[in-house]
Amino acid sequence: MENPLSAAPDGRPSAAGPAVLLPDFSDVDVYAVAAAGEPPVLAGAVAHLLRNWPSDDEAGACFDNGPDDDE
Repeated sequence: MENPLSAAPDGRPSAAGPAVLLPDFSDVDVYAVAAAGEPPVLAGAVAHLLRNWPSDDEAGACFDNGPDDDE
């Protein structure tokens, strides 16, 4: 069975197997998922994420999986 998460972050195949495209969930209304309450675990997780979601001014990304700067 092929591992769907077997790609390096840049899309190159990793040692685990070939790269695959992940589904596009960009059009999912996360507020509707939280409000629907079903399934309860998913709705609860989404509601928790929305409560703790940073504002646009606070948001940022950090990729800390590369080599150290001194290597």
